[in-house]
Amino acid sequence: MATVMATAKAPLAMPLPHRPTPRQVVSSVPMPSSAPGLVPRALAMACVAVLAGAVSGAAIAQQAGSRPRLEVTPALSVTQTLTDSYRAKGATAADGRSSEAITSISPGLRVTSRAGRVQGVFDYGLVGVLHARDSAANEIQHRLSASGRAELVPNHLDLNASASISRQPTSAFGVQSVDGSLTTNNQSDVRTLSLQPVLRGVLGGVVAVQASGNATRTDGGTQVGSRSTGASLTLSPAAAGRVISWSLTGSRQISDFDGGRETTTDRAIASLIVRPDAELQVSVRGGVERSDLASLESRESENYGAGILWTPTPRTRVSIDGDRRQFGDAHQVALEHRFRRSVWRYSDSRSVNDGSSSNGSGSQTTAYALFFELFASQEPDPVARDLLVRSFLERNGVSPDTLLGGGGFVTGAVTIQRRQELSFALSGVRTTFTAAVFQTTSERGDTLSGADDDLATGPVRQRGLSVTVTHRLTPTTGLNFNVSSQRSRSLAAAGSNNLDSVALGWNSRLSRQSTLSLTVRHAAYDSDTEPYTENAVTAAFSTRF
Repeated sequence: MATVMATAKAPLAMPLPHRPTPRQVVSSVPMPSSAPGLVPRALAMACVAVLAGAVSGAAIAQQAGSRPRLEVTPALSVTQTLTDSYRAKGATAADGRSSEAITSISPGLRVTSRAGRVQGVFDYGLVGVLHARDSAANEIQHRLSASGRAELVPNHLDLNASASISRQPTSAFGVQSVDGSLTTNNQSDVRTLSLQPVLRGVLGGVVAVQASGNATRTDGGTQVGSRSTGASLTLSPAAAGRVISWSLTGSRQISDFDGGRETTTDRAIASLIVRPDAELQVSVRGGVERSDLASLESRESENYGAGILWTPTPRTRVSIDGDRRQFGDAHQVALEHRFRRSVWRYSDSRSVNDGSSSNGSGSQTTAYALFFELFASQEPDPVARDLLVRSFLERNGVSPDTLLGGGGFVTGAVTIQRRQELSFALSGVRTTFTAAVFQTTSERGDTLSGADDDLATGPVRQRGLSVTVTHRLTPTTGLNFNVSSQRSRSLAAAGSNNLDSVALGWNSRLSRQSTLSLTVRHAAYDSDTEPYTENAVTAAFSTRF
């Protein structure tokens, strides 16, 4: 890994290293079939310049023996997939499927700031995808995962920012595949940028004031894009550590979907918080909410709720919250317990997605998140633990961004989602085990919207499970085995499909920076319109500089 000393304030906002990084996925741009069109010349020159500058700066810093504050890691990965069930881009079900060889070449750059007034991670990759037969499907893809915090005015003004480029299924009932390579006709490119300034201060030494704003833009093409802006103001006691405390919060959120309409929600909430001891916190709240989500004109309604946070031990956390909102009941339940070598998590939530979150699919557990929590007792320092977890996952052939609970599709209006998930991770001497089961039920929140998506005909339910076992044969080689299953069903109309897959892989660390893996998989997709079975072999090489 190359490291450089930051000599000036970096203009880049990136996430605190102890937070799990967002899922890294890809967005595509059509690419001409000729080889010169694989990478635009200007973009290629910019990438080369950035990588060269990072490497040269790292060398100078290392020669000077200075302590690194900014880490720059260039990377390169090459993936070759052979599949016997590929459909050419634009083809119909009557055209059938055939074999195909798909090559992906991806130079990337990861920049991590772990100290100073700007902290976080910026992870970008440029992906060139080549098809041996279907040259019309050749394309350039971009993957981006970046978020973090910049301290603009110490102790008073922060700026939280996140950006992502992702590729998601357009419809839950379109053709599904394990890695998306077989479903180019059912993929939407989603690009998200979110900014959240936070201003803090104290009035008269008694009342703490926190004002925050948010602006999120999601662009995914027709019926997918949305804009969301909002602001909130919170008053609370300046003195901490009281048994009884309070807070007053006022907020406004405006959401505008390209395929739907603009809606506004205003809320005013008063909360009472009681902390009888250090392990227990109980809160009750009440107020009013005005929204035009279910009508053309704004309607006012009562808004009340309560919550409990209990941490009986450093390894156990129980959080229960419930609210009565204008759209119905909302709740969030989270249970977590960590043993010496394992961690268990259960979550159950029902909430509204109005476009203000950069993760429209809700909170989904990643392999990184589980093992980051598991290694808390082994390495309390979050910065060192981040490196420990990433090294551990790489050594066992597990991607940090692996979603243990899948599901999801793009929507064109405000939605209400109920998600339940149980996940588990176990770290043995040579064997690791991760598992998750989930269920999501999504329904249209803005019943007046005319957006054309899966929820236009009624609620959609998705269920699934994922089990992964890895075993180290030697200190540098290992095996991994994965079984996954997903069920999608419309609760109000005809439409359902099932996707099951099993995969066996071998991985080896060729050096400290390079890895090689080989995976074979079998998938079976069952639907009323286009069922198929697939057998595929994937070889992947990755290295860091």
